[in-house]
Amino acid sequence: METERIALSQRERDRLRVLHEVNQKQITQIEAARRLKISDRHIRRLLFHLEKHGDRAVIHGLRGRPSNRRLAARLELKILRRMWQRYADFGPTLAAEHLAQEGLPVSRETLRKWMVKASLWRPRAQRVKTIHVWRERFDGWRSAARLVS
Repeated sequence: METERIALSQRERDRLRVLHEVNQKQITQIEAARRLKISDRHIRRLLFHLEKHGDRAVIHGLRGRPSNRRLAARLELKILRRMWQRYADFGPTLAAEHLAQEGLPVSRETLRKWMVKASLWRPRAQRVKTIHVWRERFDGWRSAARLVS
C-alpha cells in the first residue's frame, strides 16, 4: 500500500503529536487542551476528525485551494497589459494610483506581486543590518598610562 505524504507545519506536527498521545491514553483531553491552548471541546472535535480522516485532520480544509477573494485572471492580464503600455517604469505604489484613476483599482500589494511575477519590477534586496559584536570596555588612557610607567 502506497502512503500519502502530507506536508505539515511545526504547529500542526505539535497538534498531531498531542492528539496521538490522547488516543494512546498517555494524557487526558483536558491536559491536551491546556498544552495546545484550545478548549477541551475542540480537542474532542479534532479527535473525531483524526479518527475519520487520519493525520489530515490537523490540516486546514482550504489549504491548497485558491482564495475566494482572488481577482479574476482576465483583470490581471488587462492590468499587466496596461502596465507594459504606460507604466512599465513605475513602482507598484505609483502604478496602483494611476491605474485607479483609469478605473482599474487594484491594491499596491497585489500589483507588486503581479509585477514581480511578470518581471516588470524587481524588489530591492533588504539591507542586512550589521551585527554589533560586544567587546571589552576601553578603560581609557589611564590604564594605558599605567602600562607605560
